Amino acid sequence: MYVQPSEVMVYSCLGVAFATILAADSRRGSGSLLAKLLGYGLLMAISVESMATGFPMDWLSGFFAFLASLVSMAVTSYVMGYEESKFRGRNLRSLIDLFALSIYAVFASPNLITFIMFWILAEIAGFFAIVFEIERRTLIAGLRYLVVSMIPADIALIALLAVASMRLGFAKAMTLPMHSLPHVLGPLSTALGLMIALGFMAKAAVAPLHFWLPDAHALAPAPASALLSGVMVKMGIYGLARLAPCLNAVTLLTVMGLSCITIVYGGLQALVQGDAKRLLAYSTIENTSLMVMCLCLGQVLGISTAFTAAYLLVASHALFKASLFMDSGIIEISAHTREIYRLGYLSRYLPAPSLSSLISVLSLMGIPPTIGFLAKLYLFMGLVDAIYRAPSIGIPLVIVSAIGVALAIAYGLKYLNIYWGALEREETAERVEDGRLVYSELSLSLTNIGLALPMYVTLVGITMAALVYVVPFAFVQVFFAALLYFVYTHIRTIARERRWMGGAIP
Repeated sequence: MYVQPSEVMVYSCLGVAFATILAADSRRGSGSLLAKLLGYGLLMAISVESMATGFPMDWLSGFFAFLASLVSMAVTSYVMGYEESKFRGRNLRSLIDLFALSIYAVFASPNLITFIMFWILAEIAGFFAIVFEIERRTLIAGLRYLVVSMIPADIALIALLAVASMRLGFAKAMTLPMHSLPHVLGPLSTALGLMIALGFMAKAAVAPLHFWLPDAHALAPAPASALLSGVMVKMGIYGLARLAPCLNAVTLLTVMGLSCITIVYGGLQALVQGDAKRLLAYSTIENTSLMVMCLCLGQVLGISTAFTAAYLLVASHALFKASLFMDSGIIEISAHTREIYRLGYLSRYLPAPSLSSLISVLSLMGIPPTIGFLAKLYLFMGLVDAIYRAPSIGIPLVIVSAIGVALAIAYGLKYLNIYWGALEREETAERVEDGRLVYSELSLSLTNIGLALPMYVTLVGITMAALVYVVPFAFVQVFFAALLYFVYTHIRTIARERRWMGGAIP
């Protein structure tokens, strides 16, 4: 059987990166971190190459693999400090790296059988990450994850392989390139398409199989939560993106309706949570549902801006949500609690994490100049197009999206209350000085701004008329940088004072 050069390159890079990272996990010190960063850097390099040239992966695989490698680089540094602060003597870092590498391999898989095998490996690694603390509540959350998320997704994978085998034969189906999957599957019946879509929706935590996520993300260690929410749920989005061309209008509209319900449900649930990690978990349910809605809208009505919005939402969510889950771990280490109502002064002790969380929440809200702003911009551009093409579809989606954005602003501000709100009861907190914790989060949150810049630079290269849009954006960038500098210096000044907002004395 002939092996494609692209497959050889992908497998070679994966093998070298796997060996480098896992070997580094057996050692301690700064050298091991450097080796791991080099391993993830190699994976990122082939992802960027794939997005630019279509080799060795197609653009879709390269895009998701790039996000996985970017988040994993931050998390692999973060977990080393987190393990020493909370789980000294327990090898969390190796589990996290196995988990991160298996997720990357899912997106980078060149053919169907590799995709299925790495998908199952990622699910198993995710289960052990969820139950890492070996308590009754984590075991229950892990069991729910297996039954509600893993089993439906595995059924969907088996169905894909079965349909491809009927078209090509079993041997050829196993080596079917992922980019050829829609062409081989062809149009699927409503029942079959909905069954496969529900499996991917379960992984993305879209109703009706969404309820595994809050406990799993809240009870897992913070680095595992960052990977679960930042990139693992994107496996479901990736699967739906591959499958969408094969789904008929009835299936797509059904999936769209379920995602709209979940957007409102997830946002409302996030708003009433008192635990910071559960707030972030329900926020993930809302955001992944918004991505699914955009994918379905783009496929049903042929709106290109809806697809662009979906992928921008994927990118922004991967960055700000992984960063915020890392932030929740720092909060827990510092204050020994995640209860929002018991906190409200932590910017005195955690100036850099407070800045990181501010940038991430601004991206969550869709405030410029973050990539979250571009995602929301393209979202509403696509919805306006939908109103012109099909008002009966576009108008309800505008209402649902507006509700979702409003709820995101509300619970985003609630999360920031941890750093800047007034105290309701006095708590003690400790400063977190470990740079692996603090600067891993900060670097990932700053990427929300860094990734948005090339998009505007590209506009200038396309046409000089784009300067009409670029100049205001440049002004916003300068204004935002000045605002962040003011906030940071203001925090440094207040940190030396005894009294705090509301007159509370921490």
